[in-house]
Amino acid sequence: MSARPLVALAASAEPVGGVPHLAVREVYVQALERVSGCAVAVVGGPAPDLAELLGRFDGVVFGGHETDVEPTRYGDPPRSGPADPARDELALRVLPAALLAGVPVLGICRGLQELNVALGGTLRDLPGDEHREDLSLPRDRQYLPAHEVHLSEGGVLRQLLGYASVPVNSLHHQAIDRLAPDLRVEAVAADGVVEAASAGDAFCLAVQWHPEWYAGTDPVSTAIFHGFGVAARLAARRRAQGLPLPRPMSSIGMNN
Repeated sequence: MSARPLVALAASAEPVGGVPHLAVREVYVQALERVSGCAVAVVGGPAPDLAELLGRFDGVVFGGHETDVEPTRYGDPPRSGPADPARDELALRVLPAALLAGVPVLGICRGLQELNVALGGTLRDLPGDEHREDLSLPRDRQYLPAHEVHLSEGGVLRQLLGYASVPVNSLHHQAIDRLAPDLRVEAVAADGVVEAASAGDAFCLAVQWHPEWYAGTDPVSTAIFHGFGVAARLAARRRAQGLPLPRPMSSIGMNN
């Protein structure tokens, strides 16, 4: 039996007892292992050597976190708020390189925003609470579907799911403002918020919602993680056969 594809899962900096830690939520690891069928390696801190990273992994995943991409990364004035400069540096260096190398990419929540900024787009704060989670609810209920998104005709998500619109959860206070030139809109909410985007011809998909929480039971979430797993297995097979990965993007607009 062939080995599972190995994917890199980006970690975030979290202080515990005054000591810096690199952290990922276990639910991401479970979704990637059980639904995508991948082995997971946690990567974080200062951005590692890109050639080594992309030469060893069959996919990269950037999940959500409570920190925001620093506004100065996309040309806005600095402002106070939770930040993770090392995570920003990792994302803005690794994501463009992964696209150039044809390595499968999956972005979730912050991961969509990172992908947009890495390719030259900008972000905005959303007014009101329409897209935020209700903190008075138990955690499991916060991740239940909150609204529908319309899927772009001919897009990756429409092909994966087979529907024109699907219900998703909503736990974010920022969204894409100016879409990066090399990204395609995959899904939008009724108020026009970009809820998903893709890039290139290889698997590169990022969503604003959180499919990881119910990855094993929600059909939309399962399809996303399964699709990423298929792409990672194809990448692993090509490596095992000594074949180069497809290089679908010869040049991209990088914001770094």
